[in-house]
Amino acid sequence: MNTKNTTPTGDPIGQAILDYAKTKKPFDIIVSSDLCDDDIIPIEVLFRTEKDMPDLELEALSLCKGKVLDIGAGAGVHSLVLQDYGLDVSPIDLSAGAVSYMKTLGLNAKQLDFFSLNTKHKYNTILSLMNGFGLAQKLSKLPAFLKHAFDLLEPGGCLIADSTDVKYLYEDEDGSVWLDLNAEYYGNFKFQMHYKKISGPTFEWLYVDYDTLHQHATEIGFKCRRASTLEDHYLAVLQKP
Repeated sequence: MNTKNTTPTGDPIGQAILDYAKTKKPFDIIVSSDLCDDDIIPIEVLFRTEKDMPDLELEALSLCKGKVLDIGAGAGVHSLVLQDYGLDVSPIDLSAGAVSYMKTLGLNAKQLDFFSLNTKHKYNTILSLMNGFGLAQKLSKLPAFLKHAFDLLEPGGCLIADSTDVKYLYEDEDGSVWLDLNAEYYGNFKFQMHYKKISGPTFEWLYVDYDTLHQHATEIGFKCRRASTLEDHYLAVLQKP
């Protein structure tokens, strides 16, 4: 895809959601990166129903309790399922288009940054799926992300999120691993999303391996466990005592 003539000021994922909701015509979202080849997000994935969700996501949803904060909620597919379960769900997303669409579904969605949430308002569960620990942006910011989640949770509450150990991207055929020793962490990425002629801003995204996550979560005060694993992808449950 030629992105040279696009301007990084738009809301590509939000516009893609609004367009697909209106026309049902699929048009891919392109994700470009500084470290790997372009990837594609088929728009239909953002509209999947419970029966189309992978087992790891279904397990995550089954673990949600009480008042739930769904961060990076997108088109609201997880919030809808949780609402059907009878839970009190508050989805948030930075995308104006995504929030606008979620409101048409009857969801109490708000356009907010996770870090701007007031810790006076507590939740029983914070949910962040689709490599949700990426919202920490990079490894050096993971402690701040985890601390804010900790402060937003009621005692006994849980942060439920997934990530991928991307070390395989640096493996040779003989199994040896080549890492840039000058980089902070091999799971720090920068991405940019493109949809039709709309490009969003470049943003940082973290893929954190479980051992590193466990170390940081424990230092914050969480009890951390790996609830599910599928190859390099895992679901973690971080519980506040």
